[in-house]
This record gives sequence, C-alpha cells and structure tokens, in this order.
Amino acid sequence: MLISFLLVLGVFFFILFFLPFEQNMIYICILLILPIILQVIYLRKTMKHTTTIIDNRGIHYVNRFNHKIENTISWNSFEKSDNFKGKITGINSSSDLDLLRYDVFAKMVGSGKYSHEAFFWFVSANRDIKAHKETFSGNHIFSMLYSNKLELVRGLLLGLSHFRPDLKIHPKAFSMYYINPDTFAIEYEKRKEDINSALFITALVIIVTVFVMLFVFF
Repeated sequence: MLISFLLVLGVFFFILFFLPFEQNMIYICILLILPIILQVIYLRKTMKHTTTIIDNRGIHYVNRFNHKIENTISWNSFEKSDNFKGKITGINSSSDLDLLRYDVFAKMVGSGKYSHEAFFWFVSANRDIKAHKETFSGNHIFSMLYSNKLELVRGLLLGLSHFRPDLKIHPKAFSMYYINPDTFAIEYEKRKEDINSALFITALVIIVTVFVMLFVFF
C-alpha cells in the first residue's frame, strides 16, 4: 500500500505541474478515486473482520467481504478475573487495580489523540486464560465512525446479564456508554447533552485563544 500511495502521489504532481489545466482537472478527479479503489482492494484481501454480531451464542467477528466468521467468543468461554495470572497492557497503574476486581470492565486507554474507549474481559482458549481487549470497531480505516457501537455494548451487557450472571461488571462499563444499568436502555439524550457541552467548551477555548493572540500580536 505504501508503494501504491507513493506512485499515486508521484503521478499527481506530474499531472499538476506538467499538463495543461484542462487535462489536470480530469486526471486529478481520476486520482481522487483511484486511492479509494486501491484501499477497497487492500481491505478485501487483508481485513480480518468488518462486522461484529452478538447473539445468544456469543460474539461473532464476521468478514462481510468473504462471508466468513473469523472468530467467535462464546458466553461459556468468559472467565473470572481471579483466574487470570498475566498482565494487561495499559492496566498497570495503582489506580487501575480496582478494575481487576471485576470480570468485565471498560476504561480509556492510550494518551492524547490516540486515546480511546475499550472493554476488557477474560476468555479461556487452548487451556489458557487470556485478557481480551475490545473496542467494538471493525478492523478498517473507518472504525472511528462505527455507527452502532452503543448498540453492540448494550448487546454485550445484556448477553452477560442473561447468560453469565455470575460475572461482575464494573459500573463504569455502563456509564461510559450511556447505558442504564437497570433497564439497559441507551440514554441518547444524556449523550447528546455531553457532546454539546464538549463542543461548546472547545469553541469557547478557541475563541478566547484567538482574542488573546489578537491582543498580544496586534
């Protein structure tokens, strides 16, 4: 993909600087479409899964391009955190130790612009118990726009409450995704209010910063 990108970039600059303007527009439009086509071909060949399905059997990771189920985590394979003896990447500070008292939990991982929400639970596989990290996004470049993440989280929590009531779920796993722990309803209005508040604060900071810069430099 890197070679393809560099090739497209080189052709783009050749068209931009060495061809007449009328021809430029035609070829530039083609070049805008070509990377998308190359990306789709690349994803079809390399993508592990595009879709996550949760039902009465467990969690299924499906590749819609080749119509195959790449992996399934059954409800029976979920394990208690007490049985896990290893370490979890990103869960190592003293403030995170409380999370390991629960069998399923969610937290923000990463830092800065790379921070994101993630679920953690423990599964048995090949006579071993491993920690599983889940972001509920397809393995593709548009994962940040995954449209039904809240519905998938709700499906996970509903499935655990029904099929694995023995597992302890951290309360933050509900609040982080705006899910009522009693009714399992998604509180869209509260989420909308929080988003609007964040946008307002961001806009206010930008406006204040601009005024300060104008005052200092002009």
